[in-house]
Amino acid sequence: MDMNDNFIGKIKNFIEKYDMISKGDTVCCALSGGADSTALLLALKELSGELAFSLKAVHINHMLRGKESDRDEAFCVSLCKKLRISLKVFRQDAAEFSRKRKMSVETGAREMRYKIFGELSESGFAAKIATAHNLSDNAETVIFRLARGTGLKGLCGIPPVRENFIRPLLNCSRKEIEDFLAEKGESFVTDSTNLSDNYARNRIRHNILPELSALHGGFPENITSMTLSLSEDEDFLSKEAEKFADADLTKLHPALRKRVIINFLVSNNISVNAARVQEVDRAVMRAYETETSVSCDGNRVVSSSRGKLYIKEDLPAETINSLKIEKDGIYPFSSDRIVIISKVIDENINNISVVNKNLTTYVLDCDKIQGGVFLRNRLRSDRIKPVGSDKTRELRKILQERLPKEKRSVSAVLADKDGVFWSECAGIAERVRPDKNTKNFLMIQVSDTTPKGTEQ
Repeated sequence: MDMNDNFIGKIKNFIEKYDMISKGDTVCCALSGGADSTALLLALKELSGELAFSLKAVHINHMLRGKESDRDEAFCVSLCKKLRISLKVFRQDAAEFSRKRKMSVETGAREMRYKIFGELSESGFAAKIATAHNLSDNAETVIFRLARGTGLKGLCGIPPVRENFIRPLLNCSRKEIEDFLAEKGESFVTDSTNLSDNYARNRIRHNILPELSALHGGFPENITSMTLSLSEDEDFLSKEAEKFADADLTKLHPALRKRVIINFLVSNNISVNAARVQEVDRAVMRAYETETSVSCDGNRVVSSSRGKLYIKEDLPAETINSLKIEKDGIYPFSSDRIVIISKVIDENINNISVVNKNLTTYVLDCDKIQGGVFLRNRLRSDRIKPVGSDKTRELRKILQERLPKEKRSVSAVLADKDGVFWSECAGIAERVRPDKNTKNFLMIQVSDTTPKGTEQ
C-alpha cells in the first residue's frame, strides 16, 4: 500500500468511526484553495464512489486581500472544473460585515462563512458541510482557549462532527496533507496573512506549536487524542445534567450544577460565559432561604431561591421604564435628569469640549459593547468591574460610598448582554476602557437640567 492509499484509508476510517457520511448524502467541501482544503477535496473525490455520496464545493471570497483573494477564487474555479465538481462561489466583504457587527475581521469572517454554510444547508444544496480542520488547527484551538481561560468543554477542541459539519482531516497532520498533495502533483495557494504574526492563531502556530513539538514530537496527535477523550466525558456530564433541571442545585456536585446552570441560561436565550456561570453558581450557593439574583441581558435577572433558578424582571418599584438605546440622542431619565449618548470617531475625540458645567462626561470604547444597549435604573443584583480594579464589585456597595441613600436606586446605568458597562457614579467598566486600538468612542453625558439649545 503506497502513501496515498494510507492517507485515504486513514480519512475513510475516521469518517466511518464518527459516522460522518451516510450513503446518498450530498457533501459540500468548504474550499479556500489552501493545502488543507485542496487535500480534503481530492480525498473526498476519491472516496465518493466507495462511500456512495455526491460531492460539491463552495468557495467564499472574503475580499480582504485584493488580487490575492481573486487569485484564490480563480484557483478554486479551475480545480473544480478539472475535477468536474459543482462549485458555488460567494464574494462578500468580510471587513464591512465585521465593521457593522462591531467585531474583529477574523471573528467576522468566520461568522460570515458559517452564515453562508447554514444557508447552503437550509437551501438543500448539501446535507453535510466538510471543513478542512486538521491536527494543528485543533492544537491551536486548545492552546488559544487555555490562554484565554476555559473549562472542560473548551478543552474538547474542535469536534469531528457538529450538527451537519464534518471534519474528515481532524486526525491528519500538516505534513501528511502536504505529502499527499506532492504525491498527487497538485498545487495549492498560500494566504499571505498566514505568514504574519498579527493574528493570535498565527503566533501560536509559528512560535508555540514548534516549541511544544520539540518537547514531544507527537504533541499535535496527543492533543487530538486528549480532546476526543475529553469530548466523551463532556458529553456524558452534559447528558447527566439534563436529568437534574428541576433538582435542588445546592445538593449537586459542582460539575453537574454548573452544567445545569449553562443549560438554564441557554434555554432562556441568555448569553453564556465563564464569569456569568460562576456568578450564578455563587448566587445559588450563597443563600438558601433568601432569594439571590444576578443581572444579565438588559434588565433580565437570573434569581435563585431554595436551590432553584428562575427568570424575572428585577426593576425596583421606583424605576422608570428600561429604554433600549439604538441611536445617538438625548434621553430623559427622570424629571430633573437627562442622559446624552453620542458616538465619536477617533480623529474627533481630542476635539471634544464640554462647555455646559452641569454635564458629567464619560468616554468608552464603543466596539467593546456586547449586543443591545439598555438605559435603566440600577438593579439590586448589578455588578461592575471599575476601571483599574482587579475584581468585580456589587454596584450597590460602590454607590453606598458615593451617593445619599435616596439617590442610589434611581441612579442611571447602561447595560448590554454581559451586564452593566457604565454607571452614573461608578463610571465605566474595565472591559470597555478605551485603549490605543480604539477607533469608535461612545460618549455619555449626564446633566441635571437640559442644556440650552438641545432638543429631544
